[in-house]
Amino acid sequence: MEKIAVIELNYNYLKMQQVDVYPNKSFTIRDSLLLPIDLMKDFDKDQVIKSSVISEITELLSIFKEILNKNEIKDTFCYVTDAIKQAKNCNGFINEVANISTFKFEILTPEITINNIYTAVINTMNKPKGVIIDISDNCTNLLYYNRRTILSTMVVPYGKINLEKEFADFEGTSEARCEAMKQFFSKQLDMVENWIFDQLPEEWEIIGSGSVFRNIGVIARKAKKYPLDLEHNFVMSKEDLDKVYNAIKGVDVGSTKLKGLSVIDTKYIQAGTVIAEAIFDRINKTDMYICKYGFEYGVLFNYVLPLTIEKPITDNIGYSLQAITEAYDNKEDVFSQVYNLSIILFKQLKVIHKLPRSYIKVLRVASYLSECGRRINGIENIKSSFNVVLNSDLFGLTHSEILLAAFVLKLRDPDNFNLAEWVKYKDLINDEDLAAVKKLAIIVRLAECLDVTGKASITDINCDILGDSVIVKTICTDDARLEIKYAMLLASEFKKIFGKNLEIL
Repeated sequence: MEKIAVIELNYNYLKMQQVDVYPNKSFTIRDSLLLPIDLMKDFDKDQVIKSSVISEITELLSIFKEILNKNEIKDTFCYVTDAIKQAKNCNGFINEVANISTFKFEILTPEITINNIYTAVINTMNKPKGVIIDISDNCTNLLYYNRRTILSTMVVPYGKINLEKEFADFEGTSEARCEAMKQFFSKQLDMVENWIFDQLPEEWEIIGSGSVFRNIGVIARKAKKYPLDLEHNFVMSKEDLDKVYNAIKGVDVGSTKLKGLSVIDTKYIQAGTVIAEAIFDRINKTDMYICKYGFEYGVLFNYVLPLTIEKPITDNIGYSLQAITEAYDNKEDVFSQVYNLSIILFKQLKVIHKLPRSYIKVLRVASYLSECGRRINGIENIKSSFNVVLNSDLFGLTHSEILLAAFVLKLRDPDNFNLAEWVKYKDLINDEDLAAVKKLAIIVRLAECLDVTGKASITDINCDILGDSVIVKTICTDDARLEIKYAMLLASEFKKIFGKNLEIL
């Protein structure tokens, strides 16, 4: 396993992420450390980064260096915000930091930023056509793509920090200030806009990436009492955004910390939301999708999988599942076997389960993560698996699909299932889904039983459906009597779900 790190020096924070890279070319961010700083402290007067700030940063970086050495991390990618180019001592600052800490920082241009964000979005979301919006510190980046090919980009020279500064001395109420910022940014948008938002085809999606959209999503989910605490692929409506904007434009963000947001994020949430609102007002869309994974994920994808520089991953669900199992279980062969048997059973039993192909994604995740609860409690693994699935980094799935996969694993033990748990998520799933989950749960459980020894003795299955019976004929490379005997314990539950007697040969 290879260990690398990504360090980002931003306007108001210094962040280090330690990453594990696995032989199967997947990766996991193992640890993240973020410390607040003020890179441009007392900057406006002489346009110079102060020596006290340089000392603080180099001191923190020296500590980062100790951590990386201790964890045997050799390769580190370092980036600094392009706001640093405003400083007269920009080059001197970067050289001094490099001399003292040995970290060589690359300046983040809007082009580097948005291209890496595109890489992160296209490899973690199933959105082949769309517009990506990223609200950075000193600019707002927009990227237009079709069929996974970048068509055009544009940069508005105002982001959450310099827009906030532009109106720092505004005299008037907070509401009036927000409206003034919105009008100002709309004029900036007019000056650089190079495509017409209201002519976007219906199949185009709008994707918000970066801390601003993640923070708006936090507030929106709390406001609507959203039942899941999932950031990635959260669908935020224009109505949700309007509610957030109307709620925070009267808040004194200089003296208030919003629940769920850090002090830094609270400080710039108004300006960021103003920008999002101004852009969304021009779009003929009612929904926006929020991408949790930002710039650093683009860097990691391009390093770990260089092919993503040219084209996206074709199977991002499978890629994320491989990363999860490699990081926590390191038993991919076991999970592949349960998954393979589950898919065979799904296809062979289609006549009686009558589920559409759309549920295959749910089955895939549930069967591949069937052992995930054992990370927490080996005996109570079924009970633990629900929360493990909900808190795993899964790419290319809707919240409903992730939730259904979690319920598939929970319903492997139907006696400990309470319908009130299902009702809690009624806005995301329905009665039809409940019937499907019960069928998928017995399929996964049957697949697990047919590989209970972990020897992968059963390589294929043929199912004959005759009257009131289902005869499962196993094709084996080894003695599978224990697997068959164990699977037959599910006969009564199988009949309850499918109305058929189960027989395994």
